[in-house]
Amino acid sequence: MTKDGNSVSSRKVRGPCLHINRINGMTPSITPEQLQQEVQNLEAQLGEVVDYYQSAKSFEEQGHLQVERNLVAFEKYLPNIAAECRTYDASQLKLFVSKSGSANLFDESTQRWLYDEDAKTQCIEQVAAICQNPIYTKIAFQQEDSVDNAFIHSHYMRLMYQEFIKADEVLTPLENVPEHLGAGIVFGVGLGYHIEALVERVSFDHLYICEPRFDWFYASLFVVDWATVLDKIYSNGGYLALNLGASYRDFTADYLNELRDKGSFYAANALIYQHYPSEELHKLIQQFQHDFHMLTVGWGFFDDGVISIAHDYHNLKNRVPMLKKDTKLPRGLDEIPVFICANGPSLDYSLETIKAHKDRAIIFACGSAVVPLLQNGIVPDFHFEIERTRFTADWLIRFVSPEDLAKMNFLTANIMHPSCFPLFKWAGMAYKQTEPGTVLSHLFVPGGHEFIELKFCNPLVGNTALSYACALGFREVYMFGTDNGYRKREHHHSKHSVYYDEDGNEKAEIGELVRAGEIVVDGNFGGNVYSTAFFNTGRFYLECLLKLYPKVLAYNTADGAKIAGVSPLAIDDVLLMKTSFQKSQLLDYIKNDMFAVREFDETVYQDWLAIPAFEELCQSLISYIEKPFTSRKDLSIALREQARFLFAHSHTKYRHLYFLLEGSITYAHSVLRLTLYSFADEQESLRHVNAQLQIFIEYLQKAAEKYRGVLNAVDNQDSYLVMDLL
Repeated sequence: MTKDGNSVSSRKVRGPCLHINRINGMTPSITPEQLQQEVQNLEAQLGEVVDYYQSAKSFEEQGHLQVERNLVAFEKYLPNIAAECRTYDASQLKLFVSKSGSANLFDESTQRWLYDEDAKTQCIEQVAAICQNPIYTKIAFQQEDSVDNAFIHSHYMRLMYQEFIKADEVLTPLENVPEHLGAGIVFGVGLGYHIEALVERVSFDHLYICEPRFDWFYASLFVVDWATVLDKIYSNGGYLALNLGASYRDFTADYLNELRDKGSFYAANALIYQHYPSEELHKLIQQFQHDFHMLTVGWGFFDDGVISIAHDYHNLKNRVPMLKKDTKLPRGLDEIPVFICANGPSLDYSLETIKAHKDRAIIFACGSAVVPLLQNGIVPDFHFEIERTRFTADWLIRFVSPEDLAKMNFLTANIMHPSCFPLFKWAGMAYKQTEPGTVLSHLFVPGGHEFIELKFCNPLVGNTALSYACALGFREVYMFGTDNGYRKREHHHSKHSVYYDEDGNEKAEIGELVRAGEIVVDGNFGGNVYSTAFFNTGRFYLECLLKLYPKVLAYNTADGAKIAGVSPLAIDDVLLMKTSFQKSQLLDYIKNDMFAVREFDETVYQDWLAIPAFEELCQSLISYIEKPFTSRKDLSIALREQARFLFAHSHTKYRHLYFLLEGSITYAHSVLRLTLYSFADEQESLRHVNAQLQIFIEYLQKAAEKYRGVLNAVDNQDSYLVMDLL
């Protein structure tokens, strides 16, 4: 491109300068021929100037008309984007136009033009190259053949994934982008010509586009027919998500929230498209790759949802006290700090400090951390658990003496196994968000609104403890053993805990399980530490929680992963101020004033289960997929419409039925889309997918059968994990 391209702004259009040499006085010996040539040169330059100004004027006039057409379309489909554009100050917008009339952008950070002379042609060629050599997201599913449980979800997902493995052994990988895809992620808008070309070539169920620079997206409104792009996407039943002004720090949360609303299965085999190179996009993509595992954590599944309803019902029936809504610690009592003690490797060097201050702080023990605490003479004030299966009760009975359990109070969620509560001196619970049992009991059964829902209380027990600390109203939190990672691969938990033998050696089977999905993250005290998908998701949700409670002062003494919003604090720097209040006062207030037994009618609860409605829902979901499919597009659309039908139930009075099946639909659709878009031969791919659909149909039929006995579904399975810990 010629570098004398000029910018179109809302103020004026600047064109190229007309360079005229002085004739009189500078070239006295000019010949008639030279004079004629000079005149011709001037005429040519003048013609270029006139042509340029006409081209630029036309560009500006047409551009403003295009902006208005585009904003009208955005008001129809994405009104928030339109509203932001309407208030955008475009006075400093610099959209460059060359002599040929082609638009361009200048990247001041690199001092380079974003495009060549013909930006549109360049973008069309880029789309063609991407479609011939695509990059897709990949989700790895594990076959836990050695794990024996009675969950119908595990059984049918294993069968579906085995069908994918059969296909993977004989079929050639997909090398080109097909005409229809479930999802695409585009990093960078620039002028947006590639968006036009991509949507013309490929239809998407879900297209996610992020652009760090809002001004560049606004520039695209002048040159791209976004109205046609939007019409094409939405007329095909698709959806467009735009993340403008995207920061790599917030990208993960934004994308997670987007997929929660539209379906996490869209993370499987999504097309990845980077439009232009830049430091901002590089950081975004790096963050996306680093955090991608979070998209697959916490999906839940049908059997888990059935257990949550059964456990909630029996815990209420057993009159377990619940944390009341809108209740906080009174002034003075909230000054007493809380020690959250998790079982990370840093707990080992923290035990003496915890012991020295145990009379001036409330001690929260997280899961397996209770064993090293008790071994070192520290009796926790509250013990926490979050795993709902019988495993929790089994391991507590196996590794903690009845006498020690009887000294402690217990706090957990309403989905906890009912046999855990009688083990402790006192026990209370709170609602866990997005659980079928919580949705049913909290939102619909009379009386539920009087009690609180815990925020971000999983996947780790440390998440549960911090969620309680914030909900109860503690103002100062000290975190010990909350490593969410480890510096040495063999030292991933406290060596005083059940993960190690009496000599401090790692129990190998458990160690390999803990380290699954290992990644590297920033350390709390600098450098890098190892983490895992599970640990890192826990860290991320700790950060999300603390954003909701900005007044909570949190300090992390663990030499593990860095937690944004938590101040690193060396263990030797833990100093507590004296308070005039006693711990006993605080403990009594929490148990007697902040919790209450919920009165409920068993018959009303049972009526709200909606067993016939669930059977109808399962049959309706089956109707979307019970025919054989002959094209990828038709099946992808059927899956999309099936998921939307289920999602519609999230806004009905029986929305707990949606939460029962949401996770299972996510898993099933992810495996189906993995098979659908992994292999070149469309018909052979469909043959395997049609076989998977029959398995999925049987899964839904069995789910309807199992739900009839939902209140008797208290978990009673033996856990292989307890055996591995022995």
